Amino acid sequence: DAAPADSIPPAELPVTLADAVTEALSQGPQYRAARADEQAAAATLRGARGEYLPSLTLSAANLTFDSRFFPTARNVSSVTLTVSLPIWDLGRREIAVTQARVNRDVARAIRADLERGALRDVTEAYEAYRTARATIDLTEAALDAATENYRVQEARYRSGATTILELLDAQIGLTQAQADVVQASYSTRLALAGLEAILGRRLFSREAP
Repeated sequence: DAAPADSIPPAELPVTLADAVTEALSQGPQYRAARADEQAAAATLRGARGEYLPSLTLSAANLTFDSRFFPTARNVSSVTLTVSLPIWDLGRREIAVTQARVNRDVARAIRADLERGALRDVTEAYEAYRTARATIDLTEAALDAATENYRVQEARYRSGATTILELLDAQIGLTQAQADVVQASYSTRLALAGLEAILGRRLFSREAP
């Protein structure tokens, strides 16, 4: 119950290689995720460094005393400003800052490595699609040749001019040529999916090949 092979040849990519690289760096999911991880790690580091800053606490209170329901005998109001300057907390701040710095450096290195490899990854996926697309033309030409060869061998076999082995060999060649066409179409779609995964969007509509 396999679906029939698509008779429409795959279209040319709607973006150039240079545009694809630029788009991948700006909108590609893995590159955006790497930048977000770096930003999150940098924010964590800034938060850990903030533990060295003094903290200010401002509080206010109002107390009224009396033996009656509406007290008026004594009213005391106070405002308190507390300044706390952390000096030593058994090195926990230093450990937290060091861990945060290392995480930030690792995230930065991952992001830089991905961006340096963007040209290679996009080019590989881009050229894989173009190669697979060109392979379809070759496999279809080979299929036409195999189909004609099988027709000739079948006619010769019916007339007694050839043996069953030659007919079977032509039949095997035709089957292999048909399989090559399907494999080339699959490779084209797989290469397109790889490029779309890097770019983070579809290059063609769902109806397009």
